Amino acid sequence: MYKKILQSLCLAAGVMLAEDAAAQSVSITLTQAPCNNNGILTAHLSGLSYPVTLQWNVIGVVTTHSNINTPTDQLTGYSGAAVSVTATGSNGLSVYASFSAPPFTYTTTSTPAACPALGTATATPSGGVAPYTYQWLNASNTIVSTSNPASLPAGQYSVKITDANGCVSGSHIIPDSLFIQGIAPFNFNITTTPANCTNGTAAVGTITGTGLAPYSYAWSNGASTPSISNLTQGVYSVTVTDANGCSRDRIAEVTQAVQIGVNTTPTNSTCLQNNGAIMVFGSGGTPPYSYLYGNGATTQTQTNLAPGYYPVTVTDANGCTGHGGGYIGTSTPVNVTYSATPSSCTAATGTATLSISGGQAPYTTNWSTFPAQTGTTANNLPAGSCSFTVTDANGCVRTGTAVIPPVATVAVNMTGSNASCTSANGSIVVTPSGGAAPYTYSWNTGASTATLNSLAAGIYTVTVTDANGCATTRSRNISTSSPVHVGLVSTPASCIFTGDGSILATASGGTAPYTYSWSNGQTTANATGLHAGNYNVHVTDANGCTGGEYTGLGYNTANSSCYCTISGTVYHDMNNNCVRDAGEPGIPNILIHCSNSGSVFTDANGQYAFQVPSGTYTVSENVLGMYPLASCQSNTQSVTTTAGTGCVQTVNFANTVNPIHDMQISTWDFTAAVPGNTYVQKCIVSNQGTVAEPAAIASYNTDGQLNTATFVPSGIFGASGANRYTTGSGMPNLAPGTSAAFNINYNVPTNIPMATLVAVKDSVAYTSPMSNWLSDYSPWNNVNQVNTTVVSSYDPNFKQVIPQGIGAAGNIERADSNLQYMVHFQNLGTYFAQNIVVIDTLDPDLDWKTLRPVYSSHKTSNIQISETGVLKYTYKNINLPAKMHDEAGSNGMFTYSIRTRSNLPLGTVFTNTAAIYFDYNEPVITNTTTNTLYKPTSVDNPAVGDRISFMIYPNPASASCSILLDNKTAKDATLTVADISGRVLLRKDTRLYPGKQAIEVSTGALIPGVYFVSLSAGATKTTQKLVILK
Repeated sequence: MYKKILQSLCLAAGVMLAEDAAAQSVSITLTQAPCNNNGILTAHLSGLSYPVTLQWNVIGVVTTHSNINTPTDQLTGYSGAAVSVTATGSNGLSVYASFSAPPFTYTTTSTPAACPALGTATATPSGGVAPYTYQWLNASNTIVSTSNPASLPAGQYSVKITDANGCVSGSHIIPDSLFIQGIAPFNFNITTTPANCTNGTAAVGTITGTGLAPYSYAWSNGASTPSISNLTQGVYSVTVTDANGCSRDRIAEVTQAVQIGVNTTPTNSTCLQNNGAIMVFGSGGTPPYSYLYGNGATTQTQTNLAPGYYPVTVTDANGCTGHGGGYIGTSTPVNVTYSATPSSCTAATGTATLSISGGQAPYTTNWSTFPAQTGTTANNLPAGSCSFTVTDANGCVRTGTAVIPPVATVAVNMTGSNASCTSANGSIVVTPSGGAAPYTYSWNTGASTATLNSLAAGIYTVTVTDANGCATTRSRNISTSSPVHVGLVSTPASCIFTGDGSILATASGGTAPYTYSWSNGQTTANATGLHAGNYNVHVTDANGCTGGEYTGLGYNTANSSCYCTISGTVYHDMNNNCVRDAGEPGIPNILIHCSNSGSVFTDANGQYAFQVPSGTYTVSENVLGMYPLASCQSNTQSVTTTAGTGCVQTVNFANTVNPIHDMQISTWDFTAAVPGNTYVQKCIVSNQGTVAEPAAIASYNTDGQLNTATFVPSGIFGASGANRYTTGSGMPNLAPGTSAAFNINYNVPTNIPMATLVAVKDSVAYTSPMSNWLSDYSPWNNVNQVNTTVVSSYDPNFKQVIPQGIGAAGNIERADSNLQYMVHFQNLGTYFAQNIVVIDTLDPDLDWKTLRPVYSSHKTSNIQISETGVLKYTYKNINLPAKMHDEAGSNGMFTYSIRTRSNLPLGTVFTNTAAIYFDYNEPVITNTTTNTLYKPTSVDNPAVGDRISFMIYPNPASASCSILLDNKTAKDATLTVADISGRVLLRKDTRLYPGKQAIEVSTGALIPGVYFVSLSAGATKTTQKLVILK
């Protein structure tokens, strides 16, 4: 374990490990046993450049030996603990080794302390020389017993054992600890009432068991009574102690009925300038709001901030509180392009040269080569990728990757035929070009010819080498081509709810008889009794050869006899009489629910429709605060239908309108940033309010790495400074629920490094000046920061989410409760796609009732949400061109927003994947977006339930620390320690017991810095920050 941990740390720091370097190494042997603290360890050096410096690390205590000019070095006074050594030669190269061999081992067992009786702790040595002496230590490292077994009260203990020869073993060598569980003779629960917002209560319930009265009470807020009152939301604990001194702890949460939203708009700082800013907005409570940041600030806005996370508590006029925060990142002014010279294919002769601008000269450049190179040019590079780090005089950093091409490339074209079903009759023909003839061939089968025959299904790899020694490796998959072909003839269902359709499968080309397996479970050639929908069939012939086909079954749209239409309009009832009078407009994007059918959104005219069979249904509106129901309007309306031709039931909803300005802006990848290609972003300006916006303004800022931006349509955004673009008078008048979309085009430089981070920022206000965004209904949606990365290729059917979150897990906090999703699709076929359907199964931790459509590139026929939260976008008769005929016109996209559910535990992961159906072809599955709910500080706001609460002591720590926790129920748990990038460096599986407990963690192997300690048990995960100082 220790070696794995230290290995990862050394690799991160650029230290070469012993097993990774054959020419240079260090190893450790035990020269004298570590008894009576007189052990001797010897380090054996090989291949290092003298003089050598050695750093011996014994569980966090470092001893340095300098100017070593001999192949060995010794550490004396060794007492048997885990040790590591790092040897650094005069050329700066380092190697590493570790050693951990206790003089003897032992096991420990314990029995619980059933209060008022004591528990026991027993150590059983293995090896060493009897008799043994024992020292039992508590969490404060105080000796509490020298007996074995030892009678001890409940708590956490470690042991130190000495044998007859003076050899010592114990917890300081083998990182472990022993916990004696305390069992109180009584039990109780805590009852609570919610806080609205400062009147919550918590009380100890009936005490059961055999405890001895009277009982005393110690609450976490200092109270000593059986109940406490006038509480705000939060977690409260109590310790109840009986007359014998036996105690039991319990934790309960006082909830708050009013949910205070905390939304922040951070502005990143420029490297080392501490010029970041953050603004917080409260919502959901009663204004005015007060603010308290973690750094003590109480203003709504903070400026001149360094990068980092800034937690904030928002309190409304009634004392209701909400917690959130914002992360201020850092941008770098350093920009880099590069040029490369090719490398020989038989030797590393390539070069890469950086052109650096921005920031403050002089610059320091480090290349990921071995040995390490510095300077703007790296030499002797092989063909491939080489990453670099550029640091300017102020410490600002830019990273990237240069690609070194080969001098001459041997191109390999592979053709062939697949194997037929169960036969080995496939073939591959290799045709090389480029390089210098003659060519030689080396296959993974051992063959050495350009052609392979009689091949079974499998993957075949060949290396083609030319006369100069240049080689290219290629692979080809020989699959089985089945002779079985399947034709389908379908008979549509007579009506949408009638199961009388059929599909006949006709198999040919194989060997009869054929067997059939349909996706609905039928096993005959003719699948009957089918409703409209998608079906596939799998056919197998007598030889085991298979074929299959996929199709969609329609229905007779002219027949309406099997359903009734429930339809209506959601409209602005201007005179509040619940009658739609002339001139009263419909309201778009209102979610209407029909029981046992699902939900649909109203269209641009406020209209909706459901087709349902005979039955009784409840129709209701998902009422938004900006569109409340008219006072005369009942929301839940019951409808009884009898299916038949011409059946229509009308249910309208009369709403009033609160005049609200609510602009929103978002910028998405429409294509990817690939060097030498056109990169397109889609900027969407939306009116999510209730009033028309004829004078909206927007701005767009870029970091300038992708040259000049051009906007389509033109004439609306114009340059207004370096890398800044703003709208003039051409912004269209946006009606409520409508959007304006702009393509932003870049010609990506061919010499921009791979993995370069590109940052843009956009903002919108309903009218000038831009500062009016602060008076918007939801101002946190008026400012948007987006990062994208330069890549070499991409899949055009993809999905994105805003906020992207931090790191690979997409970490977001509770305040990031409003997520925006974008689905992008492109027709990669050979002909028009007439109908497109996108199925998006919403994550169960998203509240689908809060979903709001924002933008669609094409007119949707229908937007539906099923009763189980499956989102369906339907595009009918849009005739999307194929990319091969019209690349620009072959793209489409839509966006929507949705909120996360309340009271989710930290660690909740929100994943989202879409399936895109182009006509009746099999679906194209997008990538999966991921966000993870986390709290980047030690202050937790967990959800109601069985939680884990712990603290770290000491913190900051050096060689070790203790995880002190107060647990509710027995459970298995996992403790991890991760660095700031998320790499797990320590992992320990443990058992948690009810009550207070301590887990010892050895941190001697960790270098100074900031780490995150996580304790996971089931679906519950709690994370706190740990600082290591040495």
